[in-house]
Amino acid sequence: MRVDPFQREIDEDLVRVLYAQDPIAFFSHWFSIAVLVAIYWPDIPSPRLFVACFGFYAAANCGGLALWICHRRYPRLVSPRGWIYLHAVRGMLLYSAPGFAVWFAFQSPHPDLPLLHTVMLVTLAAGVFMSNGFDLLNFSTAIPFLLFPSIVLHFGTHTFDRTILAIVLAFFVCAINVYALSYRKLFQRVVQARVDQQYLAESLAAQKRVAEEASLAKTRFFAAASHDLRQPLHAIGLLAASLNDPLNDPLHDPAATPVQHAKTAEHIVYNVEALNQLFNQVLDLARLESGVTQVIRLHFRLSELFERIGSQYRPQAAAKGLALRIAPTGVIVHDDPVLLERVLSNLVSNAVRYTEEGAIWVGFRRAGRSSGGFIEVRDSGIGIPLDEHQRIFEEFYQVANPQRDARQGHGLGLPTVRRLVTMLGGELQLRSAPGRGSVFRFPVQGGDAGGIVASLNEGVAGGPSAQGRRVLCIDDEPSILEGLASLLARWGCVVRGARDEADALAALGDGFVPDAVLCDYQLANHRTGAQALSAVRAMLARAGHEGVVTLLITGDMASAELAALALQGIPVLHKPVTPARLRRTLDMLWQQADLDKGRAVAARGLSVGDGGFDSADGSPSGDHRPPRMSF
Repeated sequence: MRVDPFQREIDEDLVRVLYAQDPIAFFSHWFSIAVLVAIYWPDIPSPRLFVACFGFYAAANCGGLALWICHRRYPRLVSPRGWIYLHAVRGMLLYSAPGFAVWFAFQSPHPDLPLLHTVMLVTLAAGVFMSNGFDLLNFSTAIPFLLFPSIVLHFGTHTFDRTILAIVLAFFVCAINVYALSYRKLFQRVVQARVDQQYLAESLAAQKRVAEEASLAKTRFFAAASHDLRQPLHAIGLLAASLNDPLNDPLHDPAATPVQHAKTAEHIVYNVEALNQLFNQVLDLARLESGVTQVIRLHFRLSELFERIGSQYRPQAAAKGLALRIAPTGVIVHDDPVLLERVLSNLVSNAVRYTEEGAIWVGFRRAGRSSGGFIEVRDSGIGIPLDEHQRIFEEFYQVANPQRDARQGHGLGLPTVRRLVTMLGGELQLRSAPGRGSVFRFPVQGGDAGGIVASLNEGVAGGPSAQGRRVLCIDDEPSILEGLASLLARWGCVVRGARDEADALAALGDGFVPDAVLCDYQLANHRTGAQALSAVRAMLARAGHEGVVTLLITGDMASAELAALALQGIPVLHKPVTPARLRRTLDMLWQQADLDKGRAVAARGLSVGDGGFDSADGSPSGDHRPPRMSF
């Protein structure tokens, strides 16, 4: 049985205090034995019984000492509560001997012996209160055996003075019980204060360690990031300077041919791409750490995602002589296709980079699960030693790249993958050994074919979803507003621009009813896009236009309001937003809104016709609505 942590702290303190006083109690009881024997020695009643009683008293006292020695040498032999129980048994045996020995006083011809023996018992009871009063078990097993026989015998004499003495003893027992109760409460408060102080100290120490580790990790992160950022910048500066150097002009140096200039320009482009890739990876990690990256779960065919990964990485694999095998599957999953694609892209990219011969396999396995399963990425690459399995998930750490060659990546892919898989509610698993390749595996949720609203491989432009849609764009930057209007118009949308919240409400007042509202997060006059969207939605709701798609676009990475919006399920896109991502997001939102609207109309039609209920639990027939999308 599990013990409450606070109760265990109390038990441990009780054990320390109880056993700390046992050596003194040992000598006190030997003194008590000597005094009682001396009192009865001139005229011992029932000698055999007397010897047995006081022999038992002496043996119990020695047994108490043996228990103290055992606890001192083997403190972990039993639990703290066990030591308390043993101490209570020791007290019951030890104090029953002098308690029942008062019978000899009533058998003695000397009338003063009952009073003297009773005084000795009260003295021992006071010692019990001082040493055992803070523990109910030890106190309640000692006092009754010590005083109750005397109370009963004094009452049994039926004399006035002995009856008064019995009443006084009974009152004494009640009084020390009341004081012992207060004693126990005080003891518990003291222990509580100590435990609270100890927990506070441990918590502060743990927080200090976390802060120190975070500071060290931050230092390592910036040191590595600084190196990887400076390298391409340094190369770009040198290459650009070489192009601008008049000595490299063909008029001054015939050796500087246009081919050399083109090669230099190519190197510059390569370094710019490397710099852009690193910058985007760092931004991705920052978004994940800030908690504003949203999970948009959709029902889709996993084969479509595999097809996108295959078309992207087959040329790279073929260039190295590798085979990229995608296992066919008809599974429907319910997950975020964008985040899953980022996970697979990083894993397959790593597999291609660190595999020199053989093949790379991507597929889906049920692994005994009735719904959903696992996506696996296998390679026949260099493998990862067991002691490196955790380190590869550290930022900027690479097993086979001690020289930090940027052409082999920057060591941010796997940390991003682990965070993304965790965000999706799974755990990234790794099996790998040097020379035997690697297997990365993570779970995905099962989906419903009836909930599919779009194909992942639909084209970006010219699709039917955007044609004729009315879009209200809110942004205080004229160039961005113009760019959005031009892009959306090419997709066939009817666009209305607004510089701020007031312009947007004015457009609605003019009768412009949008199918979507795109809004920047930071607007003029200290207003935010969240406030503008709230005002627009409220005005549309009052006019009876609900279910309008809203989308917030921001360049902020960490904001309490953005994190709150993400938790509320409000879609947010982070700049820079590519046209493909904007179009895909709008198409998914529009198709989901249309599907919800159609099902709502169908449900109302069923309720008007025949009630629309045919199931045993009264649920609407035919309504297999997928869960609402969580952004």
